[in-house]
Amino acid sequence: MLKRILSIISILGLLLLVISCGGKKADLQSQAVLPDKTLFENGMAYVEKGHHLRARLAFQTLINTYDDSEYLEKAKFYIAYSYWREGGIENLIQAEQAFKDFRLFFPTSELADNAQAHVVEINMKLMRAPNRDQTHTFKAFQEIRAFLKDFPTSPLVPEMGVRLQYVEDVLAMSEFHKGNFYYKKELYKASAERLRVCVQKYDQFGRRDEALFLLADSLDHLKNYDESAIYYSQIVRGYPFSDYFEKSKERLRQLERPIPDVDRALAEANLQYYYTSKSIWTSPFRTVFGIFGLGDEEKPWKEMEKDRREQEKENLKAYELSKNT
Repeated sequence: MLKRILSIISILGLLLLVISCGGKKADLQSQAVLPDKTLFENGMAYVEKGHHLRARLAFQTLINTYDDSEYLEKAKFYIAYSYWREGGIENLIQAEQAFKDFRLFFPTSELADNAQAHVVEINMKLMRAPNRDQTHTFKAFQEIRAFLKDFPTSPLVPEMGVRLQYVEDVLAMSEFHKGNFYYKKELYKASAERLRVCVQKYDQFGRRDEALFLLADSLDHLKNYDESAIYYSQIVRGYPFSDYFEKSKERLRQLERPIPDVDRALAEANLQYYYTSKSIWTSPFRTVFGIFGLGDEEKPWKEMEKDRREQEKENLKAYELSKNT
């Protein structure tokens, strides 16, 4: 009788163990793939806390599992955003591609202009000094132009406009730097080629008056007086504030060419470009860039960028609040 009782107790214990294990297994299975809303909320919480890898895992799981989720668009955006926020060259390169992928999949998204703004910003962070490789500077130029073309009514247009002038100034300074180097070496054909690109392609370059004068003087040395007179005349017409104004007038007299009147509207515009450029380049070839990025100089778009940053923080907080309500 005792043996039968012990046997029954043993069987009951085994059944309870199986039931318990089955319950745990079922519970694990039910939690293996979380609902899309939970995955999205977890990802956003991780982004806000700076747990970038966890955030991307949550968002990627959502994308792979719920291809018709209402959170798919924002999950795709915040994968890119997490790479950007984590920083470092490799992550920024990943972020750029991820933001471009987002624009490809969601071209009409309300976040599309923000994604393109980040692509611009990433390339500007990777810009180098004017006397170094300008690959990312030129890419930034192209991405800004793409932004202005695709999002003409975006509230970020003013920021992109200021960034465009800065990037053009850097590209112009790169050409000017090379042209001035050749000019000092008395390699006038080479200096004329570089400076001609500078003055013809970048008409808002703050040191365009100096570039015009060096170009004209290079052409004088090459005995190309007809073309040099064109550039001296441009200085007289548009740069009455320039150190090269009187020198250009004197050269025109020596060449027996007419001296044009000052165009006041043009001169005022050129003066504005001059002051903007002067705030960036305090000496002819000052390197305002660090090894990585633009350095610590006062960026003209700093306040505009600050407003965008605050809005991004508010968006993260809004998701956190909605999750708790």
